[in-house]
Amino acid sequence: MSSRLGKNHVHMRQVLFIGWLLAPALCAQTNPLAGDAAAIDVGKGNFRLYCAPCHGIHAEGGRGPDLTRGSFGAGDSDADLFRVIGRGVSGTEMAGYSERFDDAMIWRFVAFIRASAKPTQTAVPGDAEHGRDIFLHKAGCGGCHMTDEKGAGGIGPPLARIGRMRSLEYLREKLIDPSTNISPGYNAITVTLRDGTKVSGIEKGFDDFSAQLLDVNRKFHSYRREDVTSIVREKHSLMPDDYGRRLTTAEQTDLLAYLMTLRGEK
Repeated sequence: MSSRLGKNHVHMRQVLFIGWLLAPALCAQTNPLAGDAAAIDVGKGNFRLYCAPCHGIHAEGGRGPDLTRGSFGAGDSDADLFRVIGRGVSGTEMAGYSERFDDAMIWRFVAFIRASAKPTQTAVPGDAEHGRDIFLHKAGCGGCHMTDEKGAGGIGPPLARIGRMRSLEYLREKLIDPSTNISPGYNAITVTLRDGTKVSGIEKGFDDFSAQLLDVNRKFHSYRREDVTSIVREKHSLMPDDYGRRLTTAEQTDLLAYLMTLRGEK
């Protein structure tokens, strides 16, 4: 009996010692598993299970930001990524995973994300200054989107950091087909009143009894179902879908070049 207790005591001391060695690594500011092929592979598998529905199977974005750019909205360090994965981001769909995964597993997610980074595009074609003018005037984007400069905002997602969060290819697709991957929180609803009038806007509330929306003039509306003919959640975006016709190819390129400069450093 005493021999067995002695072995258990030694084993416990070994476990505590290993834990003592590992603890500083798990609290590190840089990933202790960086570049570890096995850790990256495990992180990849779990990423595809839990993160791909928002960030894409290859982490290139969808409902959530593109994570292959090596630049992130909530901070670029390993510690920032660890914090975001563990705690989530308030006010967004990004939930925290600290209750589901231990620190070592979160570091494996970070290792996979780092390994997925693509070479930074050094030059974006187009005249960004001309693109800014198109954004504010001909395209009228500033009426719905807030940037780090001007814009009424509220109807469309803020774009102040869009150049850090999305790839050029993603923005080009959104410009031509805005109903692809509608940003969370910006789904549209249409209410048909008793007299046949239709009111459309961004959904701010929706249940079995009522609906609330913000129209394109940033006016808030609230309707009870019993007072209207219908309330429908739309599958399309309120963003105009005619930029492919309204803007020349060169103007589209310049507009995209401007959007890629919006990185939020200021």
